Amino acid sequence: MIKLSHLSISLLLLALAAVQGCKTGGRGPEAPKPSESKVSALPTISIDGVTMEVEIVQDLEARQHGLMNREQLPDNQGMLFVFDTTQILSFWMRNTFIPLDIAFITEAGEIVDILRMEPLDESKSYISSKPALYALETNAGWFEANGIKVGGTVVF
Repeated sequence: MIKLSHLSISLLLLALAAVQGCKTGGRGPEAPKPSESKVSALPTISIDGVTMEVEIVQDLEARQHGLMNREQLPDNQGMLFVFDTTQILSFWMRNTFIPLDIAFITEAGEIVDILRMEPLDESKSYISSKPALYALETNAGWFEANGIKVGGTVVF
């Protein structure tokens, strides 16, 4: 039987940790493979009782990028743009391949506009008719298919 001192055990544990660090490139525990990682659900909002998952963008860079360069948007999903202040909002479709609808929404959750936006059309701006704090982009036709109209209410 081999008897190890506390110092020997400590050195052995340190050596094992170093070997494990080399195995993972010194980054600590290996990250889970994509099939092992957990996918968290997107937050949901309710619009006149219809639930939708939303990606929330609230910083300037994310708002400017929006849905650019994407080829699709899942059926019951949207992108919710959150602004710092209530204001007249303006959007365009630079590098956006998906036909979209946009709803401009007040701080109180009232939809003041629903507009159809054409893909890749940079010649047109889509501007809210009243000051709004939020904008919600969905696949074109989503609002109509769900019976949602101007005056509808969004619950965050």
